[in-house]
Amino acid sequence: MKQEDFSISLNQNETWRMDKLHFHESIELLLSLSDGGDFFIGQDMYPIQKNMLFLLDSAVLHRTVHERTDQPYRRYIMHILPAALDRLSTPQTDFGRCFRSAKTCTALDPRQMQELTELFRQLENASPPGRFGADVRQKILLMELLLSLCDIWQASEAESGIVNPDYERVAPVIQFLQSHFTETFSLDDLARQFSISKYHLCHIFKNVTGFSVMEYVIQRRIILARELLRQPISVQEAGERAGFQTNSHFIRTFSAYTGMSPKRYARQYMQGAKLTTLQDRKN
Repeated sequence: MKQEDFSISLNQNETWRMDKLHFHESIELLLSLSDGGDFFIGQDMYPIQKNMLFLLDSAVLHRTVHERTDQPYRRYIMHILPAALDRLSTPQTDFGRCFRSAKTCTALDPRQMQELTELFRQLENASPPGRFGADVRQKILLMELLLSLCDIWQASEAESGIVNPDYERVAPVIQFLQSHFTETFSLDDLARQFSISKYHLCHIFKNVTGFSVMEYVIQRRIILARELLRQPISVQEAGERAGFQTNSHFIRTFSAYTGMSPKRYARQYMQGAKLTTLQDRKN
């Protein structure tokens, strides 16, 4: 188990807020120790409440919305690379498959919450690297945590997203964008598609989700481009297939959102280097 394969921390913020819609190269686990507003994940909205466990797959878009500011927000955050799950798996115990089939949001009972909180605490405070046996103890703790997570997911029901009139009106737009984000369309085209004025569409979309329509489209295109760049195709083709109209616009936008050029991203992936994008560093 390499040190960079996973990270874990106990975080507390007086006013917790994600600056923008984003995604990670790694899988993220968030164990909520207090209430914290709402969470947009993928295409659904969830309440952030104490004793909830969130699983965010690599490349899933997410952002906090309507954050609470009347009390500090506490949570454990863990990031783990999908490749690390594969290395820890066996033919009988496939952690990767367990994570891929797990629920996005799970409400924990008191026993489950106590068990996970203690395992997160022990793993965060594991012996420092370099001490004899520290790597083995860390690996044992990590596997105990992974086994507990899989047991909980298999025994629990998934939590439903938030249902309210505003989000019900926005949800079909998000679903449409998920299927058509590589296509060329304007806000006027989108407004006509849903029989709503462009200005009202932009207002309600931003108010409900915390981000703009075009921000969502761009992020979806970057995620697809990232996946395409991991294949042996050119930067220009990856940008075109992801929906960018010009190569220069693709390179400029990809670099601004990830902190590295598409060419560098593809090269580092092919070399097997750890990919830490600007979004990973900021969020």
